Amino acid sequence: MTHAAVEKLVAEIVGLKRPLLLAFDVDGTLSPIVNDPADASVPNRVQQDLQALSEAEGVHVALVTGRDLRSLKAMVDVEGAHLAVEHGARVLSPGEDAQQSTLSEQEQQRLEQFAQWAQRHALPLGATLEAKRASRVVHVRTLAAQDHAAADALLAQAAQEAEKLGLHPRPGRAVLEAALVQSDKAIALAELASKTRAAGIMFAGDDLTDLNAIQKSLEMGGLGVFVRSSERPSCPFDVTAALDGPSEVQELVAKLARALT
Repeated sequence: MTHAAVEKLVAEIVGLKRPLLLAFDVDGTLSPIVNDPADASVPNRVQQDLQALSEAEGVHVALVTGRDLRSLKAMVDVEGAHLAVEHGARVLSPGEDAQQSTLSEQEQQRLEQFAQWAQRHALPLGATLEAKRASRVVHVRTLAAQDHAAADALLAQAAQEAEKLGLHPRPGRAVLEAALVQSDKAIALAELASKTRAAGIMFAGDDLTDLNAIQKSLEMGGLGVFVRSSERPSCPFDVTAALDGPSEVQELVAKLARALT
């Protein structure tokens, strides 16, 4: 996308009715994808721009992510932002009590069984395992760089194992998440729109788990922005705009901060 095209998208967003909901996926959208999710970060200047947007009159900022709350807070912290974490399983308004329910012994056991499977069958092949509050995630980016077919086969096996254990497999960019709860970013976006009474909506995301939310934004009369990557160079349906990676999303956020504040 050219700078002129980004400017055109900014004008479209600025032209939306108020209250305006600006919702962003995080990994792969506001921040580049990295091999170890713990190393990911949103640059300070981008956080400052998001903070400015969240303080603008008639504007609500939302971060819609697969991360759990603690992991998200370690990566980006925008005071006044709405949060939808764990792929929309939890939707939090600014200042809302962030206490979370305790997992049952049976739930913990299912997650542990999946982790044990991953340690035996995935990690020896070069995969890594990420532990979230209510899910476990197998990452195969390093393996995929060496043997794409082997990485795909391993993700398929991980999905089958998750289903056997009564977990919900959620595929993404070189990852397979095995989750206790089946959640959907589109449902979370609709809830955020209702909470903020948004008359104008924009959602930007990059991965399979974001497609439903992009489509939901379009269905609600808003804008849907797809963030391209080498792994997902195109969206399977028409969108308002397609940006080339987090750098263009960061440019968009900066221009919006100047235009709306």
